[in-house]
Amino acid sequence: MGSRKLKMTAVSVGTRGDVEPLIELGTEMIRRGHEFRVAALEKFRPLAEQRQVPFIHLDGDADYFMKLMVTDYRKSTDFVNGYRAFCESVPGIFDQITDAVKGQDAAFYGTCSFFVRSACDYHHVPCIRYFFSPFDRTNQYSLYTDKHNSPMVGLTYLSAEPGMNMITMQLMNRWRTEHGLKKWTMFDDYRKQDGKPVLTFYPVSPVLMPPDKKWGEHIHVTGYWYHPEERMEDDRVPDIREEEKPVFVAFGKASSPELSLLQERMIRVLTKTGIPAIVQADQLTEETRKQAGKNITFIGTVSYAAVFQKVRAVVHHGGNSTNGLGLRAGLPTLVIPLALDQYYYGRTVHELQAGPAPLYIRKRICSEEELEAALRDLVSGKYDAGAKRVSEKLLLEDGCREAADILEKHFNIS
Repeated sequence: MGSRKLKMTAVSVGTRGDVEPLIELGTEMIRRGHEFRVAALEKFRPLAEQRQVPFIHLDGDADYFMKLMVTDYRKSTDFVNGYRAFCESVPGIFDQITDAVKGQDAAFYGTCSFFVRSACDYHHVPCIRYFFSPFDRTNQYSLYTDKHNSPMVGLTYLSAEPGMNMITMQLMNRWRTEHGLKKWTMFDDYRKQDGKPVLTFYPVSPVLMPPDKKWGEHIHVTGYWYHPEERMEDDRVPDIREEEKPVFVAFGKASSPELSLLQERMIRVLTKTGIPAIVQADQLTEETRKQAGKNITFIGTVSYAAVFQKVRAVVHHGGNSTNGLGLRAGLPTLVIPLALDQYYYGRTVHELQAGPAPLYIRKRICSEEELEAALRDLVSGKYDAGAKRVSEKLLLEDGCREAADILEKHFNIS
């Protein structure tokens, strides 16, 4: 084994929750003496610079991407249509990514940056896949069903790979032809490159997503990619007395009339019940804030690792990293999912007895009665023990270190 320095670029066309774990892995790789860069939409440059990870600009409006891929998501075809619309809005992004991966020892891509594969093929650069929710076939669990351990569960994955192939053919084959690559077909396989299995990471705790032994040695569920211990201090967190620990309610950056209504209903329910709460909600009107009860404190951008030390439970949309941070802190969790992996994590939290059943808002916004019942259930104490059990296991994990060890072993670095 050698001691050479690796040069890697991780590409993310996505939301903050997609970008931040790559930055955290980058900090670990840089500490070990490797070169690691993150290519993402410009909105996320400050996140990388704060952690001193080199950043590469990609064209595109992050808020527009959020609207297409999360807020407007209702059915599977919305993913394809939304992604096509985004790519059409940034015609130069394929060439930007091609430049970014040139000369690298490896390039990372996820579900929404799959076209990195074509850039890697062009430059003969090994690619690495990463996913924040189940993508490789297993009979144990799936995004698309709440069933477990059945061949019927495995069948729900059958459309994933053909779907990736189809969108690649639609969006990338002209580019591939212009760059001297063969056209992608329905018979090609993203799971292999040059006939070999592609190294694949799931930056998720195996507590929530146990690895399938049938996957093979190239697929790894490492634990979350974050360093929460480095973000425990934040002077934006309000002073809270131990006996009055509130619920933290975070609605993220997704924006729509329906989500605005959800936030207004949540404020009315919290005011009615008197449950102490810290609320992070960008869409609330000034009038709604004025009418909120004295039990509610509003907050802007804040370190979740810091605020989660001060609260008794958490409500959020179920994003991978936010969910992991809350569970790591031992907090009973209510998930109100919007799309994609959030549904899976909402169900899984409940199955682990760490929180109430998720409130689905894909077809309609939940009523005030449903919100009240779920909030009272959340703070009833019945999920405290389950959340503590999960926390004890997550505190033993170090996903960044695990992934870095795997990368160095894979590339024969001592």
